[in-house]
Amino acid sequence: MTIKPPPTFAIDPRSSAAAPAPATKTEKSNKVKARRARKSNTRCRAPVLSALINDWSRSPSETSHESPGDTNDVIGPSEPTEGRDHLDDALSPQLQDQGTAFFFSRYVVADRGSYQNYAFIYDVWKPPDSAQAQVDPVTVSMTAVGLAGCSQVFRSPDLMTRAQESYAIALGLTHRALRDPIEVVKDTTMLAVLILGTFEFVSGYSSHTMRAWQDHVNGAAALANIRGAAQFRSKAGARMFLMLCHTVLISCIQSGLPMPQTLIDLRHEIPPSEELGGPDFHVAYPIYKALQVRYDINTRKLVNLDDVVTAISNVEEEFSSILSGLPESWKYHRVQLTQPDPRVSGQICHVYAGLLQSTTWNMVRGIRMMLLETLVEQLCAASESADRTILSDNHLQLLAKSLKVLDMLGQSIAASVPQHLGVVSIRDISNRKDQGHTVSIAAKKQACRVISSPFAQDSRVGPGEDTSSSGGSPVLFDPTQSTPHTDDATRFMSLASANNTIIWPLYMLGMSSACSSETKQYAIEGLQAIHREAGLEQARVVAGLLQEKDSPPTLSPSLLSKLPTVDANALPSTV
Repeated sequence: MTIKPPPTFAIDPRSSAAAPAPATKTEKSNKVKARRARKSNTRCRAPVLSALINDWSRSPSETSHESPGDTNDVIGPSEPTEGRDHLDDALSPQLQDQGTAFFFSRYVVADRGSYQNYAFIYDVWKPPDSAQAQVDPVTVSMTAVGLAGCSQVFRSPDLMTRAQESYAIALGLTHRALRDPIEVVKDTTMLAVLILGTFEFVSGYSSHTMRAWQDHVNGAAALANIRGAAQFRSKAGARMFLMLCHTVLISCIQSGLPMPQTLIDLRHEIPPSEELGGPDFHVAYPIYKALQVRYDINTRKLVNLDDVVTAISNVEEEFSSILSGLPESWKYHRVQLTQPDPRVSGQICHVYAGLLQSTTWNMVRGIRMMLLETLVEQLCAASESADRTILSDNHLQLLAKSLKVLDMLGQSIAASVPQHLGVVSIRDISNRKDQGHTVSIAAKKQACRVISSPFAQDSRVGPGEDTSSSGGSPVLFDPTQSTPHTDDATRFMSLASANNTIIWPLYMLGMSSACSSETKQYAIEGLQAIHREAGLEQARVVAGLLQEKDSPPTLSPSLLSKLPTVDANALPSTV
């Protein structure tokens, strides 16, 4: 009943088997292209920061076997002329313009809700002239990310090949900077590292080995430690550090590792500020504790059932404490549509003040689901163990409650999706004091009404409020069908740039043991819509994983018969 870690994606390089026979020019050209593609694929095997550990802890010969590409000779004078011409082509001004333009339109946005947000970029980087652009790690990294995005939007394999080539070159330039004691502490080096991490997310290319992920996490901790507290002297430095922490957090979720203590300690040294001191900042600490508890359970540091229950319950209490103390601007509104809509699971959806709030809530939900699945698994395993452990009444009550809360968390994730797809907006309910007042939705001019206070009690689903999928396929918000507000274009770009923030919550929802077949199908259709209209390849991959997922194992009838009824007052008022 455990949710598997979110998937990593990898390209498996395939080596050619035989020596080439005499061939025509066309055949030679095709073989050259294939060889280049294989070479690019090989360089895309490991997360960027894994090389920091490789380079500093192993000999050059060892590093050359495990690090992505030979970083000293990426554009060196000894490279064959054919290779140099090819790299020049990959970094042509036209391709750089195309890639960087897409990068800025997608990732340099005003909405703080997207973790891949480089709105601060001009605080730490100035665009180089055309000659220097070909060897500037930031520019080449941006080109790789932008071309990868373009390739997915326009379904162009050639652009993805160019993106991989630019990524390989950027890796070499960045690895060189990471090995330089002066360059390694510069903001531009950190910026290049972050952008390369974005490429690994956007393109779906990352290592499938635990060693590489461990090196990546350790490398991030090493880089942050080298930069020290001095990196927090500027807001941009603090923001880049928090982006690095989020990248590492995703890596830890994927690999089952705990958050490095070095990063947690450094995070405590960030000077307090209004911009960096909101609930999204403080909620990270119980998330880190949750990862540590999961790691301790999986590595058998926590074995005793009561110790496991205590550790998980303590983290749950921390989450509850933070959520109950949220300011009004962070509490969501519960909305009911007056007509069915295929983009809404049932007719209930949540509306948040902004993407930051929605993203933070869903991150917490995903982590809580992961932790509660672990708890359910431990309780079930204890009841089915060889020594036939008899669960106490308290354990049975906890198991029943955990299953209910898992269902509530899943429903809340599903209810947040319509806002990500543009069905509803905070503008639809702004300045509406009367909860029964009907408002319009721009996408379809469909009426909805606010049915409860912003801090809604989701567990109390009333009669007739269907929570299953209403069928059909979701479609992203089309700004051409909306009313002519000046911020519609900005709203659409924010949606396009931030749809990745809903992918992993949908994955957690679809993988949950408490997820019904209807809800699972809704998650799949939402992911397919994101891939189809925002061009995010990982959404397609995750949708495929959910489609292939077998139905989760059910509790044994004997155990189910022992579960007590859960009093509604014992459930959290909101999740």
